[in-house]
Amino acid sequence: MTKSVLFICADQWRWDCFGFMKNKNVLTPNIDKLVKKSTAFTSHYAGITPCGPARTTMLTGLYPFIHRSVTNGAPLDKRFTNIAKEVRKIGYEPDLYGYTDTSWDPRYLDPQDEKNFTYESPMEGFNIKCLLPGSNPEAWAEYLNNNGFKINHASELYNSRQARKGQAFIHEPYDIPTEHSDTAFLADKIIKDLASEKNSFFKHVSFLKPHPPFHVAEPWFSQIHPEDIDLPMTDTTMEELSLRHPLLKEFSKKFLNEEYFTEIRFSELTEKDIKNIKSVYFGMCAEVDHNIGKILKALESSEQLNNTMIIFTSDHGEMLGENNLWGKLGWWDSSYRIPLIIHIPGQQPSLINEMTESVDLAPTILDWLGGDIPLDWNGRSLLPYLNNQKSELPPKDYVVFDYDFREWTSFVADKKLAPEECNLSVIRTEKWKYVHFPSLPSLLFSMEKDPFETNNLADLPEYQSIKNELLSKLLSHRMLHQERQLSNTMLSSKGARTKSGPYNRRLKR
Repeated sequence: MTKSVLFICADQWRWDCFGFMKNKNVLTPNIDKLVKKSTAFTSHYAGITPCGPARTTMLTGLYPFIHRSVTNGAPLDKRFTNIAKEVRKIGYEPDLYGYTDTSWDPRYLDPQDEKNFTYESPMEGFNIKCLLPGSNPEAWAEYLNNNGFKINHASELYNSRQARKGQAFIHEPYDIPTEHSDTAFLADKIIKDLASEKNSFFKHVSFLKPHPPFHVAEPWFSQIHPEDIDLPMTDTTMEELSLRHPLLKEFSKKFLNEEYFTEIRFSELTEKDIKNIKSVYFGMCAEVDHNIGKILKALESSEQLNNTMIIFTSDHGEMLGENNLWGKLGWWDSSYRIPLIIHIPGQQPSLINEMTESVDLAPTILDWLGGDIPLDWNGRSLLPYLNNQKSELPPKDYVVFDYDFREWTSFVADKKLAPEECNLSVIRTEKWKYVHFPSLPSLLFSMEKDPFETNNLADLPEYQSIKNELLSKLLSHRMLHQERQLSNTMLSSKGARTKSGPYNRRLKR
């Protein structure tokens, strides 16, 4: 065991918010430097939103329609393995800094176990080096109190500043200095451990930022000038958006409900407010990038750089006002397209534009470490890309992702839909995106002519053949990747025998 893994995840970081992606507003010199010696996947997609389900998909190598932890709070079936459990089998002690937002299977817990009452537990299999759940970051609060701050309740640290009538967003620097931020605190924890690490390691670092609340301290607050920022693309008001689809009507109701959101009054947002919010988001990205630079410098100083796989990714994206929407939701690329940068020693740098998925990450890590990829996993190893053997890995014709909206809508409360009907499945090719619902109208978008997904073509007769073809591919994908733990095992007079195809099913060409 000579190889190590440094696996960094930043929450809610869009795919395009990097210098190397030609974004004129961002400051990401350390990640840009990493890209120059790495493989950067520029068409990489999350399997689902929000945080808990997205991380479950990434860490288990399973599509959401298999693992079914599809909302924050939906338990992950204990029978499924994950990357932490798998690297343990080959001798690693996987360490966690931050969080995984995992909902544990209550059938295997004592009724009074605290994990029954939260979706923010760490995933089973990890060693907890520093736990920082968003709702109650006790370790950070203790650190702040020991450094002269007065924090009465850790849960207050991520409280957003409340907007008020006439001021839709409070655009002011955060009052906790950047050197004491949660990002710096977590980075310093892993830097300290790297300095004393003599053996091969597996370390998963999960930063909350640039996830809301939207606040950042100096100097990052002033580094991004709002007047230099372009407004997001939108061709409609929130009210007009609500007329386009029943789910969009629910989204509009949610954003216009002032009781649901306190940090932003969406009904009063001005162009100046939108630019201010985006500048703070970019500032949070810059702060994370700065601390990633510190970690990478510490890794280099530890003399383990030459045997370490370095990964940077995110769990999901952020709308940032596109189509008048914010956060991570629906079917838009802004919510699902995410960064993935992987460095392994000795590789030649490259940019990969072929589509990849978050289920591919766990198999890639395990493949590089020399472990056996579980038969049940849905993703495929991207190692051929990292080894500059691109021809050995046929490009995907499409990616798929899901969204469960039972918690984000009133469909169930109003008895319009059952919980099982409150979900959608997306198939996204280079040219098209098809969105399928169990009980709501489907959607079809031309990604070449309509990259912001505003013109639904699903009901136009001339596009029915395209819609049918995509629906057929989506169904075939589900059938090929459906649950298979026992379906390929046969009991016979010679005992149990298992026959199976490759772990990464793909359609014949």
